[in-house]
Amino acid sequence: MWYAATVNAFDLIDQVHVSAVVRCHAASGEETTVTVWQGSATVAGVGEGDPLQWLSDALVALLETL
Repeated sequence: MWYAATVNAFDLIDQVHVSAVVRCHAASGEETTVTVWQGSATVAGVGEGDPLQWLSDALVALLETL
């Protein structure tokens, strides 16, 4: 089996929304994937101008929901 994660982050004027979905695929050859976890977080935006810092802040916000 293997896992795949999809992470999306959006800057919504004065808020940053980040979400993630983790899917599992069986190694048995089946074509079916199953969502095994999903979560999201919305935090106040601070007008961050550095894209790497913006991404870091968004990922930390998501991490804090785990």
